[in-house]
Amino acid sequence: MFRAFLKDSAIYAIPAFVSQGLSIFLVPLYTRILRPADYGALDMLLVFGGLVNLTVALEVSQGLARFYPDEPDSARKRAYASSALWFSVGCYGLFVLAALANSAVLSTWVTGQNGLEPVFRVGVIHIGLSGIFCLLQNQFRWELRSRRYAETSLLLTFVTAGSALWFTYGLGWGLAGLLWGMVLGGVAGTVYGGWWLRHSFALEFDRHRLWEMLRFSMPLVLSGIVVWANIYIDRMMINHYLSLNEVGLYGIGYRLSSVVGLLIAGIQMALMPLVYAHHREPDTPLQLERIFRFFLAGALLMFLGLSLFARDILVIMTTPNFYSSAALVIYLVPAAMLAQMYIFAPGIGIARKTHLFFWFNLAGVIVNGTLNWVLIPMLGISGAAIATLASSACVFALCMVISQRLYPVPHGWGRLVMATILALALAILIPGMAPAGAMHWFLNIVGIVVMACGLIMMGLIRQDELKRAFQELRARLAL
Repeated sequence: MFRAFLKDSAIYAIPAFVSQGLSIFLVPLYTRILRPADYGALDMLLVFGGLVNLTVALEVSQGLARFYPDEPDSARKRAYASSALWFSVGCYGLFVLAALANSAVLSTWVTGQNGLEPVFRVGVIHIGLSGIFCLLQNQFRWELRSRRYAETSLLLTFVTAGSALWFTYGLGWGLAGLLWGMVLGGVAGTVYGGWWLRHSFALEFDRHRLWEMLRFSMPLVLSGIVVWANIYIDRMMINHYLSLNEVGLYGIGYRLSSVVGLLIAGIQMALMPLVYAHHREPDTPLQLERIFRFFLAGALLMFLGLSLFARDILVIMTTPNFYSSAALVIYLVPAAMLAQMYIFAPGIGIARKTHLFFWFNLAGVIVNGTLNWVLIPMLGISGAAIATLASSACVFALCMVISQRLYPVPHGWGRLVMATILALALAILIPGMAPAGAMHWFLNIVGIVVMACGLIMMGLIRQDELKRAFQELRARLAL
């Protein structure tokens, strides 16, 4: 399983690296055309899209993920996949028609401003396409076809980036051009993915199989709504208490912090299918412990690097209007990591107790909403970032505690906590020692080196594992 995980996670990570790389490359261009308020409107459209994708198709793709890999009969596999596809196509088609018909009311409700109806209509088309694309894209995962997954993702990324760049700069369409680029990318990815999956689907619809999937996935809808609220309540409350301008500044800080998604993207795509396939094998918990150690070591290094160099990155990538977003990174990087780390708590999914996710995320929403309500009026967007971090930590802790009872994994929590404390201490102390100039860069690099040495000393990365990795690398290079 570990070798398959390494191979698949590397392949899955390629499109994530390219996508994030292009996003970072385009930030300097977009920030010179789009105002913070435009980014705020885009974020509110994405908030709406997140809710739609969680509810409209009743998370049937999650049901497909649970039943498809365990089904030995190819005809029944096709029945599961086809039923999920046509159900999703019908649900998203109805959503697009209804939203376009009521766009005048919905655009004001979603963005909080008048005059954005044309942009909202394009956003609705993108949301509908992205729902179908995600189901097709994930089908490659359930079939363990990681290369096709990567190809489809890369095609969407390049078509989106190229089209958005042309529409935004070449034609001067602004935010609408960015959204039209996302639409064309969705069309390209959906057509390409559908072609390679043409043998996985058929013109059939099995109500029994659909109901099986929905019985598994429908509890996840409520949980998903709560997750959505937990992820996006900060933007909604910033828009309520402050304005779209502050939503845009917060969004830039969040985009910079989401670079940590590069670290977990491949892991997230590869790990769950393999865990479901191998969870009965006795050495799987040990392999999960090893994977988690490696992940946390990389995550802490990335957190420290982004926290120390956040303002420098924004000075290079954006305009002065966005520099204040740097102060959010120390909160939003760990929040973004913790929000995705539920994959290291597989016991709940293995035991099919998915209803528990609703209660975990409800606790997170309560924490998030309460802290946003208290802290935004006091601290502005920094208060929202603190609330997001506290909420993500709460949900992850609950998931891990219950998962360990259902499917124990032998984590060494003492050293993991010590390494986390060291990273936080360095991220807080170093910026105050040399605020600017060459000494600032020197101390930042020294801090990262100290962190790397600490990870080895604490055992997150073991010396024997490093030796084996170097030996294998040398052997491969010799070939």
